[in-house]
Amino acid sequence: MSTQDERLTTVEYGLKQFKTETIKAYQDVAMELTMIKGLNEDAVRRLMTLKIQIDQRFDTVGQQIAEVKQDTNEVKQSLASIEGKFDQMLQQLAILTKKPE
Repeated sequence: MSTQDERLTTVEYGLKQFKTETIKAYQDVAMELTMIKGLNEDAVRRLMTLKIQIDQRFDTVGQQIAEVKQDTNEVKQSLASIEGKFDQMLQQLAILTKKPE
């Protein structure tokens, strides 16, 4: 049977080994958390850059759509004017082609 000093030495050794392993595990966790934090910060930075680029592109597309709408309205007005002139010509042609009675 072990003496009390031997048992105490065994417990102290076990506690010392547990403390060493625990400190190493905490260090590993701290390093991994630091890496994850860095990766997250980088991802957030890239996402913000993408958001800015997408916003700028949507603004550009919005402006282009507004210009196309304006051009379309101008074409509609021109067509309406041409239709009016065409109707006038048809009326004049009808008057000219009427047979006198």
